[in-house]
Amino acid sequence: MSQPVKGTTEAGQRRESRARETRRRIIEAGLQLFLDKGYVNTTVQGIAEAALVAPATIYQAFGTKHAVLAAALDLTIAGDDTPLAVLERDWVNDARQEKNRARQLRLIVDGASRIAARTAPLKEILRDAAATEVGARELIHEDHQRRYRTQEGLVDLLIEHRQLRAGIDRRRAVDTFFALVNSAMYEHLVTQRGWTLLEWQTWNADVIERELFGAV
Repeated sequence: MSQPVKGTTEAGQRRESRARETRRRIIEAGLQLFLDKGYVNTTVQGIAEAALVAPATIYQAFGTKHAVLAAALDLTIAGDDTPLAVLERDWVNDARQEKNRARQLRLIVDGASRIAARTAPLKEILRDAAATEVGARELIHEDHQRRYRTQEGLVDLLIEHRQLRAGIDRRRAVDTFFALVNSAMYEHLVTQRGWTLLEWQTWNADVIERELFGAV
């Protein structure tokens, strides 16, 4: 007798739903502990207690504490556990369809800035962990690469129907966006200098407009 396709039976769907819920609970518990106690002082046992699961469940689902940290970063970047890349998110699709170039720029900058704001506290934990943890350094490197590729796609949307100003090419345009819209810049201007998120978003949009397209 053939086995049912995974997840197609009602019982299978319930199991998958419970597994997703357990995984989400572990990630959220790990995220909160990383933020409260730091990476080094957070243990798998502590995550298990906070998530109301056995440590073995965490090892089975993730394998290592580092993998929980990576999943927590993914969740923070996305803002939810829907399996969609940033460039497939609704706010990017809205920007893709926006014909008004000023509004399109603002949609893109606001969306990318919100990601930077959400991830800033966890990335500070990551930088601290990187002092002693090779895995944390690797995760930072992977995150930089991923953010660059994502922001490259966002800049491509901006320049699809607009011409870059004289003296700047696509690579410089992406590098400019990458340097401006990130969690470190959010920390500098919002957390340390007291800007509001809206002020930072507006400033980003103004600088990017000027640097990429030459508008005054």
